[in-house]
Amino acid sequence: MKNNILILFLLQGFLLLAQEPPKMLKYDAENSANIFYYQIDEVAKKIKVKKEQVKNVTRKALIDYNNKIKDISFLNFQELRELETLINSVGDQVRGNPDLGRKLRKNIEIVILPIRDSIEVHEKKLNSALETILSKRQYKRWLKYQRNQKRSLLPERPRSNNQSIPSNMNRRSNRGRPNSRF
Repeated sequence: MKNNILILFLLQGFLLLAQEPPKMLKYDAENSANIFYYQIDEVAKKIKVKKEQVKNVTRKALIDYNNKIKDISFLNFQELRELETLINSVGDQVRGNPDLGRKLRKNIEIVILPIRDSIEVHEKKLNSALETILSKRQYKRWLKYQRNQKRSLLPERPRSNNQSIPSNMNRRSNRGRPNSRF
């Protein structure tokens, strides 16, 4: 009898701690296609361009790049919006239906990959133009800035309250070991 009650309590505890799947993140088609624009004045500050001539050439290259990206975005605006509304409306049903997930993934590949490839071509042209203009150190900063801008487009996964780690976890694990702080 005691065992049955104990098992009942344990089972109830496991059911209470069971996690429900996280909610579907809002899909942004422009972010997944790497469509973004560089802030021209911010770039000059971040890569620490001081010579006025180099600043002007850098600004011109960035303005040309931004204009090309605006053209790509304008030409593909309708396709991106349709894809975005489709994924956001059907998103929660994808977990239960793998065929629907495959169809959505195929649709994403058809729409997003050509856009991403054309943007990548323009980025390579921009990078080669900036490489000839900037010093090695400035070009290295430019690549770091560019990488950070692309990372900011990625969606962050939501953290649930159940995944938080207590602050006192493993407090005693280093006791008696060399090189421990305490």
